[in-house]
Amino acid sequence: MGVDQLDFIESFTSLTLIFSGEQLIIGFVMGVLVGLTGIGAGIVAMPAMITISHLDPVIAVGTSLFFSVLSRLYGVKQHMKMGFIDIETNFWFSIGSIPGVLLASFGINYIKTIVDKEVLAHSIKMGLLVVVFIVAVYLIYEGFKKNQHDKYKCGDPLLPRQKIHGAFWGSGIGALVGATSIGGGVFIIPVLTAVFKLSAKCVIGTSNMISVSLTLLGSLVYIYYGNVHYAVALLVIFGSLPGIHLGAHMAHRMGNVTLKRIMAGVAFISFITMATGMRSH
Repeated sequence: MGVDQLDFIESFTSLTLIFSGEQLIIGFVMGVLVGLTGIGAGIVAMPAMITISHLDPVIAVGTSLFFSVLSRLYGVKQHMKMGFIDIETNFWFSIGSIPGVLLASFGINYIKTIVDKEVLAHSIKMGLLVVVFIVAVYLIYEGFKKNQHDKYKCGDPLLPRQKIHGAFWGSGIGALVGATSIGGGVFIIPVLTAVFKLSAKCVIGTSNMISVSLTLLGSLVYIYYGNVHYAVALLVIFGSLPGIHLGAHMAHRMGNVTLKRIMAGVAFISFITMATGMRSH
């Protein structure tokens, strides 16, 4: 079911029963990953929407961002109940990330109007593959390095340098989110761990909260340019809600190192899936 551009009504009239079922399953898997690890809405949804849903890459970015808004709002609610969100970290990170996501979102949608569709699609796919590979390697290193222990915190006052670093890294990650929909969790997580020294559970909750504002702003730009498949997004959202609830409660019961290794596994599987999908085309 290849899609280049659809309006709201047409996106629903073009659905089939099998295709709809696939989107619900994708949503459930995304929900579990978002609730359990804080990643998945971009790094797994994007490859799935390109290889399984067969969306145009730019529309896949917009649809993934649109899905991420509502799914992560539900995730924030679940993690806030458990006290796993660092509000100050969210504030300083967002100072840089919000301008970044807006600039990149407008840039990609403008480029689509002046660059050959096939060239842009290939460039986005290759960029995503490189991004996912780098993230997977980093998370595998973090998850399996020696001498790990639960020395991390949640909610402690930030140092001045942490605030500056948060805004700096936030601007770059915001740009990645706007351009690819990836980064809402998978790039935020290493920064929250390395710069802010948050525990894995606090990282998951805080990354979900940061991602809400990024995906909301980014998705509005893609909606403005008509690059969102609403039917796919809503089906995936509907499927994700029970998954998020399940994933958040699973995360609550797991240790820091276990969660980090699960994050690494998700990133690695996503890379393999995307690389295999590109080779088959």
